[in-house]
Amino acid sequence: MKSELQQRLRSHLDGLARQGKTISYRQLAMLADIPSPMVIRRLARALETVIREDHAAGINPSVACLAVSQASPAIPRAGFFMLLRELELYNGPDEGSEAEAFHADCIQQVFEAFYQTD
Repeated sequence: MKSELQQRLRSHLDGLARQGKTISYRQLAMLADIPSPMVIRRLARALETVIREDHAAGINPSVACLAVSQASPAIPRAGFFMLLRELELYNGPDEGSEAEAFHADCIQQVFEAFYQTD
């Protein structure tokens, strides 16, 4: 059974996917109303759960790829890539041009799967 946080997080991520948008970790944590302390750590764990759930359901890439660092380049942090390597979905570095290209492809696939024009 999904926690209330998981439900809120997935709802926001699915909505972002339909809008064709990414979001910073901090903004997502605020939208999902994650309480202090350790807000970003809680968000990271929740995002990992989303990735694992999507992977188990055969959904790859996960909408969790829409959560990115505020810093440039706007890609997920190392934990995202580490988990994808563990799940055998990615076999590259955590940063640099290969990670950026892989992430851009993930975003494109998610947008194509969810994006709706009104």
